[in-house]
Amino acid sequence: MKIPKVILVTNIISPYRIPLFNCINEVADFSFKVICLAETEENREWRILKNHINFDYQVLPGWHAFITKKEIPIHINRRVIKALRQHDPDMIVTSGYDSLAYWQAFLYCKFFKKKFILWNGTTLLSAGSIKGIRGLLKKIIIKRADRYIVYGTKGKEYLKHFGAKSKDIYISTNMIDNDYFRDRVLQYRANKNFSEERKKYPKILLLYVGQLVKRKGIEQILKALNILENPEIGLMIVGSGSEEMNLKKFCKENKLENIFFKGFHQQEGLPKYYALSDIFIFPTFKEPWGLVINEALACGLYVLCSDRAGSAFDLIKKDWNGALFNPHNVENLAMLIKQTKEQIEIIRVHHDGISEHFCHEFSIERSAKAFSNAVEAVISNKA
Repeated sequence: MKIPKVILVTNIISPYRIPLFNCINEVADFSFKVICLAETEENREWRILKNHINFDYQVLPGWHAFITKKEIPIHINRRVIKALRQHDPDMIVTSGYDSLAYWQAFLYCKFFKKKFILWNGTTLLSAGSIKGIRGLLKKIIIKRADRYIVYGTKGKEYLKHFGAKSKDIYISTNMIDNDYFRDRVLQYRANKNFSEERKKYPKILLLYVGQLVKRKGIEQILKALNILENPEIGLMIVGSGSEEMNLKKFCKENKLENIFFKGFHQQEGLPKYYALSDIFIFPTFKEPWGLVINEALACGLYVLCSDRAGSAFDLIKKDWNGALFNPHNVENLAMLIKQTKEQIEIIRVHHDGISEHFCHEFSIERSAKAFSNAVEAVISNKA
C-alpha cells in the first residue's frame, strides 16, 4: 500500500515548532515533510537548533522583507511549484494564507487535484480586514479547503464565520515543549542559591516575556503599577523591541521603581525568570494565540491575560490558573493586580497543580494528534 505524502508549507521553523513537528513525524502514518519560506524573520532573534530537527525539511530560496510598523513579514519565494512537483505530495497543509507561496500551494492542489488542509491561527480578535477584497480572498481559500486545523475555539469560530463546516474543523492548541519548561523551573527553584536570588526582587514579582512592541501593550502594565504605587510589587520584562526605549522613558518620567529590564533571551534562558516570578501578565491588544501563556502555565504561574489573546479562552480558567482583563482599561488592570496580590499565598500553593494540569491537558502529543486526525480524515475520505 502506498504511503501518503504530506507536505507542510510554513513561514519559518521556530524553536517552538521543532518538538511538535518531530512528534508529528514520529506518530504519523504518512510521509511528512516541511517546506519553509525562510530560515527566520527580521523581528525574530531565535537561534534555531538544527541538531534537534528529526523531520525532513527544505528552505526555499527567495526575497524577504519586514514592514516594521505593521509587523508584517513578506516572503517572495522562487521554485515553489518546482519543489511541490518534485516531491509530488498527495496532500499539502499551509500554516495560513498570508504569503504568496501559500496561495501557490493552494492553486497547485486545485490544478493537480491534490488535497488541501488549512492550518489556521487567526481569530476574529486578531484578524485584519474580514470584508472587501481581502475578506473575499480569505473566503475563497477557506471555503475550498478539504479540512482545517485550528488553535482553539476562537480559531474555529473564525473559520465558521467564513463558511467552514464545523465537522471539518480539528481543534488543536498551539504548543511548546511543556516538560522542558516545567522541569527546568523545578530544577532552578531547587537550587541552593535560589532563595538568595529571589530576595533581590520585591515580595510580589510580575513577569512579562515577549517582544517589546506597541501591539503587546506593555505600557498598560506600567500605567497600572503607576496607579498602585506599591513598592511590594515588581515587574520583570524579558524581551527586546522597538518600544524598549519608550518604556524605559516612561519608568524614568514617572519615577517607577522595581521595573527590571532583562533583555532578549533564547529559550534556554527563560526558565530562570519563570522560576523567580509569581504571576505572569500578558496585556496584548491583538494576538492570534500567545505561546508565552503556554510557557507560564507549564511553569505553574498564575496568569493575568488580555481578553484579546486567542489562547485566553482555552487555557485560562478563572480563579484557578488566572484571570482575563480588557487591556484598554488600565484602572481595572490595576485593581486586578491588587486583588491578585492579596491572594498571592493561595496562588503560590497552587503553582505545582497549575503546572501538572496544564502539562497533562495541553501536551504536544495532543496537538500532533489533531494534525494527524485531520490528515487521516482526508485520506480515508479520498479512499
